[in-house]
Amino acid sequence: MKISFKSLLLLSAFGAFATTSCSEKTQENAEATAESAAADAATTTENAADATSNAAGEVKADMAPEAGDTAVVVDQPADKMVEETK
Repeated sequence: MKISFKSLLLLSAFGAFATTSCSEKTQENAEATAESAAADAATTTENAADATSNAAGEVKADMAPEAGDTAVVVDQPADKMVEETK
């Protein structure tokens, strides 16, 4: 479940309004809704962090040297024709 920052702000503003102008039961419901939204936002953040970590791990695995890799990087200016070796 994706919750945007604007939705969280709107929900928190509604929660503040509801707690100051509503009955006790409505106030409890508003608090539960705010807590649920906060928990959902935390879960979404954790999932995004996990996805980022997984993507970084995949990139690292893709960039790992494999058998048969023979490329050597030499820090020299290329002012001449580059020869391909076999």
